[in-house]
Amino acid sequence: MSHTPEHLINVLQHLQTADNTVRSHAEDELNTLVNHNPDFVITTLAQLSVQHPDQQLRAYTAVLFRRIALRNRKIDDSTQVAADADLSVWAVLSPSIQAGCKTLLLQSLSSESVAVVRNKICDTISELAKHLFTMQESWPELLGAVFECTKSPSADHRDSALRIISSVPSLITEQDPSGVAHVFAASLQDGVLNIRASALKAIVSYMVSANKAGRSAVQPLIPQLLSTIPEILNQDEVQAMDCFSCLIELAESYPKTFRSVMPQLVQLLVGILKNKSIEASTRHTALEILITIGEYAPAMVRKFPEYASTLIPIMLEWMADLEDEPSWYTTDVLEDDDNEEDYVVGEQTMDRLARNLGGASVLPVTFNVLSAMLGAQEWQRRHAALMAISAIGEGCKKQMEADLKRVVDLVVPYTRDPHPRVRYAALNTIGQLSTDFAPLIQSDYHHVVLESLATCMDDAQYPRVQAHAAAALVNFSEEAEKDVMAPYLDHLFPRLLTLLDKGKTYVQEQAITSMATVAESAKDKFAAYYNSIMPLLLNVMKHATTKEFRLLRGKAMECASLVALAVGKDVFLPHASEFIEILRVTQQSITDSDDPQAGYLPPAWARVCKVLGQDFLPFLDIVMPPVLEGAKLKPDFAVLDVEDDIEEKFGDEEGWEFLQMEGQRVGIKTSVLDDKCTSVEMLVSYAAELGAGFHTYVPQVMEIVLPLVTFYFHDGVREAAAACITQLILSWKKANYPQDQILALWHKVLAKTLETMKDEADPVFLANLYASFYESLEAVGPMSMTADQLALFINGAQYQLLQYFERNKERAERRKDADHDEEDEETLLENEEDDDILLSELSRAIHEIFKQHGQAFLPYFEIIIPIVNNFLVNSDSSARQWAICVYDDLIEFTGPASWVYHTHFLSALSNALGDKSSDVRQAAAYGVGVMAQFGGESFAQTCCQALNALFGIVNASDARSEANVVATENAISAIGKICHFHGQHFDVNTALAHWFQALPIVHDEDEAPHTYTYLLDLLEGNHPAILGEGHANLPKLVPMFAQVLMAGILSAELEPRMSNSIRVILTQCDDATKGALWQSLTDAQRQFLQQKGFV
Repeated sequence: MSHTPEHLINVLQHLQTADNTVRSHAEDELNTLVNHNPDFVITTLAQLSVQHPDQQLRAYTAVLFRRIALRNRKIDDSTQVAADADLSVWAVLSPSIQAGCKTLLLQSLSSESVAVVRNKICDTISELAKHLFTMQESWPELLGAVFECTKSPSADHRDSALRIISSVPSLITEQDPSGVAHVFAASLQDGVLNIRASALKAIVSYMVSANKAGRSAVQPLIPQLLSTIPEILNQDEVQAMDCFSCLIELAESYPKTFRSVMPQLVQLLVGILKNKSIEASTRHTALEILITIGEYAPAMVRKFPEYASTLIPIMLEWMADLEDEPSWYTTDVLEDDDNEEDYVVGEQTMDRLARNLGGASVLPVTFNVLSAMLGAQEWQRRHAALMAISAIGEGCKKQMEADLKRVVDLVVPYTRDPHPRVRYAALNTIGQLSTDFAPLIQSDYHHVVLESLATCMDDAQYPRVQAHAAAALVNFSEEAEKDVMAPYLDHLFPRLLTLLDKGKTYVQEQAITSMATVAESAKDKFAAYYNSIMPLLLNVMKHATTKEFRLLRGKAMECASLVALAVGKDVFLPHASEFIEILRVTQQSITDSDDPQAGYLPPAWARVCKVLGQDFLPFLDIVMPPVLEGAKLKPDFAVLDVEDDIEEKFGDEEGWEFLQMEGQRVGIKTSVLDDKCTSVEMLVSYAAELGAGFHTYVPQVMEIVLPLVTFYFHDGVREAAAACITQLILSWKKANYPQDQILALWHKVLAKTLETMKDEADPVFLANLYASFYESLEAVGPMSMTADQLALFINGAQYQLLQYFERNKERAERRKDADHDEEDEETLLENEEDDDILLSELSRAIHEIFKQHGQAFLPYFEIIIPIVNNFLVNSDSSARQWAICVYDDLIEFTGPASWVYHTHFLSALSNALGDKSSDVRQAAAYGVGVMAQFGGESFAQTCCQALNALFGIVNASDARSEANVVATENAISAIGKICHFHGQHFDVNTALAHWFQALPIVHDEDEAPHTYTYLLDLLEGNHPAILGEGHANLPKLVPMFAQVLMAGILSAELEPRMSNSIRVILTQCDDATKGALWQSLTDAQRQFLQQKGFV
């Protein structure tokens, strides 16, 4: 093969031909050249980019140099150098070649006179510099060349320097910040506007990458930087858009950079937003700067009221910029509004403003403007006002919920507005309010809402209004209790049938969806309408078989399966076979990738499975293949250069999202992810519903779902995978598989999940993973973890507990921030709640390990004792409670062996009986109880000394309040256990008399068994402390037993024993006493005892 520049030029020319065959051959030849002689190819490309007279070839070779030199080598096995496959082509070049290429590129930087070529050279230099940084190699000559260019009399050189800095800010982040600031200041004052624009981009890029000192040095340049924007915008909107994008990046990374210039920034950008002569995309990008600052520094923005008071009226005006297009009324196919239209952007912005800033900032400004808009003659303004209420509801929930009646009374009358599009907007708002303010709106305003929806469903002149009324009914019904919906079924159902029978296809589709949701909400109350709707749905599925009705059929499947779920197996059974056959035939007939029926089938099958239970097993082999394939779906990825045109490459293909990273655009096709998530959720459903019947699929499904716990592209997939693992283990357990096979499966699970727990950064998912872990461990049983697995678990727990402290520390710092306010505090409290759930699930995981491994876990538990002790003295009550719960488990499951560790917890646990927090008192009381029951004689003295504190809890004036009742019942239980197991150390009869007066326990199912077993033992032994002198305690005992039996907290063994005690007591009494005791019961108690046959 010829290795001459001329030959390579010939190959490059063929690469650019339109002939696919010639181009493909040239690509193969170039790859072969690179593999066999990379030094030659890269050197020649560098030389051509500098020296060739054809400017197009110079630009092309500059781009090819970057793409080839920085890619991983494509190794041919025959070359016998596969070990170098993970190296870039650049990395395998000889040092002299590398040095020569760097020199040629810097030479081109200084000599290239054609702007297009020079920009390509700058891009190539930048990408090579970044590549060298990742390889921990330096390029000192580049730094010198760039600084020389910044001082060059040539504007081209100055621009090139700033382009490189913008792309590779790490080139200068280690330099003296004051020197860097001086260079930037000079660039912002450059006489060439294009240089000032490049300076803006470079400054922002530097600030995003620099340390605090670097950002502080450049911060004073921000006002000057903003002052360049109007000039740039007047000359070149595309350049201005690039500058806006840079400012958005700065707002995402360091939003408080803008604190001192907020008035100037708002004034500047608002002027752009109001100027309709500027392109919409430019105005929208300018808006994004302001919204991003609000998203990333909401507390700071709330301290600048002009932000909301200026921006909200503009957005409302945008929302009113709406044309009354005839197609809105005549269309047969509903399509989403164009996201680039002002009215759509305005609505989205109102939603974001409300969620970012909260109701206190947004609601007053909005409603101040809305009152006039709602009364305006122009329908567009009324429409905009209603859509604004819809948009801000979620973010303003706290404030709007307090005045919900006024909001509902304001919106509902517009369902009768003369203009159909205003009625549509009112329905849209009702639907959104039904979601945002559930269940309050359902419980308090069902009449006014459902009546207005029913009226709009009769609006036959405007099918879109009818469809939207039915859609709003979906929102309302989803959160409504069946008793709310039942009285309106006769009112709503005939209207939905009418919509299904007549009108446009999209109206029929919506009617079916609405029926499904109403049925799901009404549950068994919908049975009366079953025979009217199910045959109709089956008829739709059997006869609407052409392509334009595929969505209608899919919705009919959804509706039929939800109706079946609502009415139950017995009602559904006559139609089950016919419906299942339709689903089977439909599944086999789907061939098009865009067939909407494919999305409706899996959930429909899963609902049928839930209805039929084990009777569904014969159909499992039919439904599983597509579900398994769906769970295996892998998202498509694409890596593009920044200059690649996304629309040109992907056209109208939906579902792609792109992020810009290190000079490239990385894309992922997200539409596949939702399908994957649905499939994994279906696997969870089948495994849970079928139990042992699912056992044959367990190995295959586990192979699919176990790796998905680290599928970071979609949280829903990860959560479903974690849930599925537990159900698969339970399936084998229920199917009585040999323990050695279950253990082998469990150890395979642990190998993945324990490693994931160790490094997981998302507290919400980690809580789910801990839940999956302890539920699975409970199923697998005792001594099912090896020493290495226990060590890996505890090391992971140690790391996660330390991360919890770090997050707590960060929250404490945020609370000290000058911008911290009430809205910001709400966010922090939500984060704390996530962490509290995580701690709870970790505690339960530790609990289950102690339960299954007992003392064998102690050597590993010792590792986290210092951290647990830190929790014991934490100012946060939830942290103290967590630590006490952990020590409770230590005592309960290791018994007397726990005494070795008593110096760590005994004093703290005793003191916690007087803690201000009822949750902490509850945990401490429970701990004293298990100490008495399981701890042995070593703990006897501590238990006896705790009696006074325990009686203090149960005798408090508010002991039975909702906040304290659980702590009180745990204290009662603990006293009983101390009396039972250590009564020989004190006057137990006196203690028992007081204990009896503190009863009953009617909430805590865990503490009830021991307490009432002990009480019945004492009663049956005629203990005087229980019966009282002369059986004086009987008037308390009988009503108490009735109250306990009504609470339903006793086991199947204990309940008849207690009821028999009542029977015996009453039998042994004379008629007068018996009558008095019977009259001491409430009417409800007497009725309950008679109905249950207890007396």
